[in-house]
Amino acid sequence: MTLNPCTTGFQEHVSLSLLKPVASQLRRRRLYHRSGREKGDPEAIKKIIETNASLRVNFGWAFESSHHYNIIMDGVIKEIVPLYNEHAGLMTTDGTCCWIGFVPHNSYDREVYKDMPVHELIEFNNNIIDFQIKVVEFISNHLIFRQHAMMRDHYYRFSFFKEIRKDREALADAYHYYMNAVHETCLINCILRDSVEEQIGCHYLNHPDLFFELLEFSILKGVIYG
Repeated sequence: MTLNPCTTGFQEHVSLSLLKPVASQLRRRRLYHRSGREKGDPEAIKKIIETNASLRVNFGWAFESSHHYNIIMDGVIKEIVPLYNEHAGLMTTDGTCCWIGFVPHNSYDREVYKDMPVHELIEFNNNIIDFQIKVVEFISNHLIFRQHAMMRDHYYRFSFFKEIRKDREALADAYHYYMNAVHETCLINCILRDSVEEQIGCHYLNHPDLFFELLEFSILKGVIYG
């Protein structure tokens, strides 16, 4: 991680949405083995590898602190990185904690696949893609990431609640999930009532009694004021 903001130097920039599959959003170019005489141009494949290796994924919001982000990345290092070889890609970010980048190849990196035959180049390229997808999937499915998205991604929060508007039990669970996200993300023990009503109140129009019951209970517990 660098302390200085870093937004340039990547071949591809992607804004991540939790409402779409990760693989389709990253726009990676996967290669396939050909049959017959024409197996593919090694130099062209190497250029594709260089392009695929360089990727910046923007979350659309920043983590509350680098501590939250580091917890997730520790999980990536322990669970995802060991599944791939050391040349699958290096990762980076900066102090804003609002993106992850897969580092562009340098001269040393290119030496690794300089003399590979076509079929190995294809596998090398696809391995890079699989690594990037697995890393971003792990990050985006992590509870800490989802809690931050619940608080800071309006489109995700709206979609999350919209799907369960008619399900009384699911709405009750979603309310508690939201309140936990407030506490775990912002590390505050009490939130303004107006904020709760503004962010999730509209989704309880089919069950207004449930919403006000939950609100009153939260006020009694001292986790909502105003």
